[in-house]
Amino acid sequence: MKRYDADRLAEAKYRDRAELIIARLKSLPGDVWLHFAGGGQRGELSAFEEADRIAEQICREVVRACPDPELKLLWHASDALWKRQGDDPGVRANWEEGVFQELRRRVRYAAGDAGPDGDRTEAPGGAKFEASFRFDHDDLVFLSNVARRLAVLTARPGLAPEDAKTIRRAVAALKRLPELTPDVDVQIEVAHRMGGEGFCESYSYAVKLDRKRIEITSSGSQGDPAVGLDSFSLESLIWYADGQTGRHGNRDIWLERLAYALTRDYAVNVTDETERRALV
Repeated sequence: MKRYDADRLAEAKYRDRAELIIARLKSLPGDVWLHFAGGGQRGELSAFEEADRIAEQICREVVRACPDPELKLLWHASDALWKRQGDDPGVRANWEEGVFQELRRRVRYAAGDAGPDGDRTEAPGGAKFEASFRFDHDDLVFLSNVARRLAVLTARPGLAPEDAKTIRRAVAALKRLPELTPDVDVQIEVAHRMGGEGFCESYSYAVKLDRKRIEITSSGSQGDPAVGLDSFSLESLIWYADGQTGRHGNRDIWLERLAYALTRDYAVNVTDETERRALV
């Protein structure tokens, strides 16, 4: 099976299982799904913690029911693969834990995007990406991997709830491609700085999604009191709504740069213009 086919198959399986878990939570008495989706938002911590425990239990039951070949496929599409730098543990217990964490995270994303009544919210206006966006197989694998990297940011301590929700919206949009998705206008930037008062380096990795383009870029600057500041562009990968693309640099190197930044002291800057544009 080609890498693209495996990645897309795993994504479909994750989506099906997340929907199954959500359906089971909604079917339970005692408004379990409502407490899970709204408890954290409303501050009802005791009800939320119990609902969260039930959700985890169901996630584990679903994972344990997976046959080995399917479980291994799902593990290779989880964040656990990145954390082990691509090594396959070859042990079912490790596959189960990695897939459980990924599945639980996806169910929590869905809960985080739900409104007060537990139903999933959509972007205002209900607009869609233009159908003329074009992606090849490698594009879709890359954009799915970008989504996985961004998903990690939602667990960053101190991240504002509205920023976490915007990141989840971007992650969902990227993972649905090439399927049309609700309109978004967001930018997520990860920035980190190295050095001290003398020589220093700064790097920025940005993902921008809107109706006209999907843009993945990185840039940097180097500063030295003796010679001044030197800014430069690194990777730039753009898909336009008219079907055109612009590619400068290596997409795998962009992922490696971002992975390195996420192990350092970094800042996250989130901009969401979706609602403002929908009102125009």
